[in-house]
Amino acid sequence: MSNSNSTDRRMPEPVYRNRYLLAIVVIELLLIASIRLWPDTEYIPTLDFEIPPQEQVFLDEIEVTRQATSPPPPPRPIIPIPIPTDEIIEVELDNELDLDLPDLPELEDGFGTGDTGDEERIVANPQIPPTVVRIVEATAPEEVPAEYKGKLEMIVNFLVDRDGRVEEASVMEIRLYKDDGSYEELPFVQYGLMDAVLRAAMQWRFRPARQDGEPVKAFTRQRFNY
Repeated sequence: MSNSNSTDRRMPEPVYRNRYLLAIVVIELLLIASIRLWPDTEYIPTLDFEIPPQEQVFLDEIEVTRQATSPPPPPRPIIPIPIPTDEIIEVELDNELDLDLPDLPELEDGFGTGDTGDEERIVANPQIPPTVVRIVEATAPEEVPAEYKGKLEMIVNFLVDRDGRVEEASVMEIRLYKDDGSYEELPFVQYGLMDAVLRAAMQWRFRPARQDGEPVKAFTRQRFNY
C-alpha cells in the first residue's frame, strides 16, 4: 500500500518541465531588467604617485657698473719728417757685357694657316683628343750626317681644326739618342731636317677632337723619327 501512494503523489512530467522553463525565463528577464536599469557611473582614475614640487629659481637683478672716467686715447704715431739735405747716390750700370754666343743659323719659316683661320675657341683638354687617320713620312735630305740617321727624333705639336686638317705645326723638342738609350736635347738641327718634318706634318689628317659631342679645335703631339 505504501508504494502505490508514493507513486501517485509524484508530479507529472509536463507540469515539472513547464515550471522549470518558466523559472529560466523569469531569471533572464530579471537579468535584462537589472542591466538596463543599472545606474551609469563615471570612472575617475586615481593616481598612486605624487608629483614632487618644482624647484623655483630666483634671479637677482644684475647691477651694471660703469667707470667713472674713460682711459686716455693712445698717442698719435710719429710721422718721420724728410730732411732736405739727404744725398742721392747715382749708380751707373754697365750694360756692355761680353757675351760669347755661338753663331746661330737663320731660322726657317714657320708652317701653318693660322693667318687665314677663324677665331674659334681652342680646347686645351678635350673629352676626345684628335686621332690620326693619315700619316705622311718626312723625306730625309741626302746631306744628313750618318750620326743622325736612326737616332734623331722630333716631337711636333699639331693644331687640328674642326675638319681634322692641320692648321699649324711646330717642332717642340729635338732628341738625339745615344747607343746606351739615353738622349741629348738639341736646340736646333740643320741640313733641312726641320723643314722636311714640318712640310710632312702639314699633310697629316686627323679625326677632330670632340667636346660635348661637337668637333672642336685642339692640340696634339706626334713623333717623327729619322
